[in-house]
Amino acid sequence: MKRFLILLLICCLAVCPLLAMSGCSMSSTPNEISKNYENVAKGYSVDAKKGGEGDSITFSFGADKTFNSIVLKEKGDNITNYELYANGEMFYKSDFIGKYKYCSHKTITASSVTLKVVACDGQWSVKDIEAYDINDTAKQGFDVMSYLLVDRAYTLTEESASLMGYTTEFNLFGSVYLDKDGHLHFQDYLIDGKSVEGKEVLRKAAENIRKYNPNAKITYTILGNLDIMGDGLDTQDRHSKAMGDNADTLVKECLDVMKEYGFDGISFDYEYPHTYKAHNIYGKFLEKLKKAMPEDKKLSAAFSLWNLTVIGCFPLKKLDYVDSIELMTYDGFDERGNHASFYEMCADAIYQLKSKGVDMSKVHLGLPFYSRPADCAAYWGVYAHVSKKLGVWDNSIIEEINVDGKVYQQTCYYNGRQMIYDKTCYALDVGLGGVMIWHFSCDTTDSELSLYGAIGEAIATRSK
Repeated sequence: MKRFLILLLICCLAVCPLLAMSGCSMSSTPNEISKNYENVAKGYSVDAKKGGEGDSITFSFGADKTFNSIVLKEKGDNITNYELYANGEMFYKSDFIGKYKYCSHKTITASSVTLKVVACDGQWSVKDIEAYDINDTAKQGFDVMSYLLVDRAYTLTEESASLMGYTTEFNLFGSVYLDKDGHLHFQDYLIDGKSVEGKEVLRKAAENIRKYNPNAKITYTILGNLDIMGDGLDTQDRHSKAMGDNADTLVKECLDVMKEYGFDGISFDYEYPHTYKAHNIYGKFLEKLKKAMPEDKKLSAAFSLWNLTVIGCFPLKKLDYVDSIELMTYDGFDERGNHASFYEMCADAIYQLKSKGVDMSKVHLGLPFYSRPADCAAYWGVYAHVSKKLGVWDNSIIEEINVDGKVYQQTCYYNGRQMIYDKTCYALDVGLGGVMIWHFSCDTTDSELSLYGAIGEAIATRSK
């Protein structure tokens, strides 16, 4: 009987992610938007709802309306590139619509909107359009948390620091590791051909952040994915030993490092516990650590969507002890091979988490400043390297990638400037606590194309 129950649980763990992503999915505009703001497109008339490549349709509102956010819904998922026009001017462009697309843009007053389909997979049919004028959702405060690799922070320059002003919190990553006994270790680095002790790299990294952005909070991440002491354990067992049997030691050393470097918080990126027992050990440890932390210090943790939504997942009640949830809404490939599309890794991900009763004011929506190839290969492209080719509107580009010595051409999917603007506006408008960026050093310093610039513009727009 016990063996049967174990097999049943394994089956549930395998099936539930599929159910979560397809059985109950987001299909309507969240109440935070639809109940608080007028849909100025309501009652529109349309000259056509179907067409092919190059065709256009016009939605007429009957009178001039003012709006800065449009919702589009498609029957099916055939449109692959489209433009929006008002008063004879293109004001928005993107790739896919599908079930739900939130298009944020400059404020426009117009009596109609024309959608031009630039490219599609066969015939398309548009289901609906909504339009809203939203301008005050940032007043409650909004975090911009940026992961910053410790060696990159150690070598910050004036040029790279020009982007730091958009961030409210930096999470120093890749420096501090735990072992099974609950002790912390500092990763040494080879910088400019010289070995530098991990503690010195971490100290200088924190100094540079305070120099270039003195108002930002600094958190440090503790990792357990390296066998620092040669224990031979996998990531899960190492965490479970440290956070279970040796929790008191780990709590003390976490607090000691936070105090020594003057950090504002502690964070974990535990990828991933895969058993019910390991999840519970993790949850109990976070509770223990939070209770031991000073009230003005912050505890955060990174989670993937499935980490919080499947049977046997992280115990959601323990999220009460986490001050912010860094939601890794990327590397979640859709049917086209896009790893961070708007619907799957923004709108529907937020819906799934909210349906579990999670406090969404704690959630930071993950925004990737990098690409993944459509074939899911182990390649991560840097936005700064292709920003000029992508321009403001595009998300995809064909790149020459090198995977395990094999070099070939592949379509790689980013979140371009407009997509980052869309997702930031959506996170603001549905009441999330902020956005999370992986990672800081991938952005371009070109002010016209900077992804941080897009985030800043979105916050400014929603602050009026």
